[in-house]
Amino acid sequence: MTALDPADPTTAALPASTEVAIIGAGFAGVSTAWALARRGVRAVVLERESAPGRFASGRSAGLGRQLAEDDATTHLTVRGARALRDGFAAWQPCGGILTFDQAAAAEAYAARAAKFQLEAHRLDRAAVLARWPGLAALPIVAGVYVPSDGVIDVVRLLDEFAAGQHIACNAEVERLEASPREVRVGTSRGWLSAQVVVDASGAWAGQLVREPPLAAYKRHVYVLEADPAAGQPFVWHLGSDEMYMRSHEAGLMVSPCDAVQTAAEDQQPDSTGEALLAARLAGSGWDGARVARRWACQRAFTPNRRMWLGEDPVRPWFVWAAGLGGHGATASPAVGEDVAAACARALRAATSRRRSSPRP
Repeated sequence: MTALDPADPTTAALPASTEVAIIGAGFAGVSTAWALARRGVRAVVLERESAPGRFASGRSAGLGRQLAEDDATTHLTVRGARALRDGFAAWQPCGGILTFDQAAAAEAYAARAAKFQLEAHRLDRAAVLARWPGLAALPIVAGVYVPSDGVIDVVRLLDEFAAGQHIACNAEVERLEASPREVRVGTSRGWLSAQVVVDASGAWAGQLVREPPLAAYKRHVYVLEADPAAGQPFVWHLGSDEMYMRSHEAGLMVSPCDAVQTAAEDQQPDSTGEALLAARLAGSGWDGARVARRWACQRAFTPNRRMWLGEDPVRPWFVWAAGLGGHGATASPAVGEDVAAACARALRAATSRRRSSPRP
């Protein structure tokens, strides 16, 4: 990773130009840079913070869940997980169990697994509790076990994507000036020109081009001083009292899956998350366990809750990589590949525009 350090004169200047300028160094941004490099396309990732993944990607719980809420997202998470299993050290196999308080929901997820040719096994309540006996207080009626799910070291994954890429930190993008020949990108570190701009700025996506904001939601994650259930699949209860948990080196990582809509910002933990956690764990095997660590992250959604990946319909130089909705870690290789393909199409269109546009 080449982070531009203002105190280091050897890295202080932005390049004068690049083929693709990517705004944001979370999973969407760095995976796009990775995929573009595989295509031989020059890209610079512009990150306003001092390190990648500051607000969402680096705070993910890292559950490599492939079965998502809809087919479009599942298509990306299945592809992404396959790439992570095959080529990234950040992926750790363990399997995943999704549990439900309604049999129809379990049937729908099992059907989605079959549709995507994803190995999955139906579980009854007893089989779930045999793995996770501490969940006996939850109204679980059925589960779906996906052996190829896993967990992800999110910091390591960000590093793997960023290795060898030009990541310009402390470079907030402040304005964009588009002409038929180029886009001038104004940052807090200076200007550079690009042919294509990718908006991968997470919950802030769209603000630079004055699009309506994405919906941002705050979520709390905790590590409990409790039995880490080492070697067990993670479990994600998708019933009315949504909650997930997985083993962690310091104990048990758990989230009450709160979703409080908020402004895009640096989310900090608060008492409402802890109160919801206590309610979710009431009567469980971890009721009253001490919280060793706590943090808050944010998930960003488009209006239809589908990821927005691809060319903008109005601005031919602008590509979206937004609205990952909490599935960014698992889907990241597929997201990067799809956005890179959109960039390649936009670059071809930019070449045509330059040829037809007279020089000033």
